[in-house]
Amino acid sequence: APALQHLTCLTYLNLRGNQMGDGIKVLANILPHLVSLTFLDITYNKVTFEGVRILVPALQHLTSLTSLHLGNNEITDDGMKILCPIL
Repeated sequence: APALQHLTCLTYLNLRGNQMGDGIKVLANILPHLVSLTFLDITYNKVTFEGVRILVPALQHLTSLTSLHLGNNEITDDGMKILCPIL
């Protein structure tokens, strides 16, 4: 996964169904390097409130992102409250 951070021209990243759980921390460390990313799909990855809390700062770096898919995770209402302001 660390090799992803060198793919600064990457525009499409589909990680659907990988059941990341706590692995979302690794993704959060990589995302700020993916400055060209326009599409990110992390559906079906067991992302929880804690995962969203970790992702939000990383997502703020993705100014080119136009499509974010988070369906079928375990994001609570509190998770949505911290996610919505950056969308």
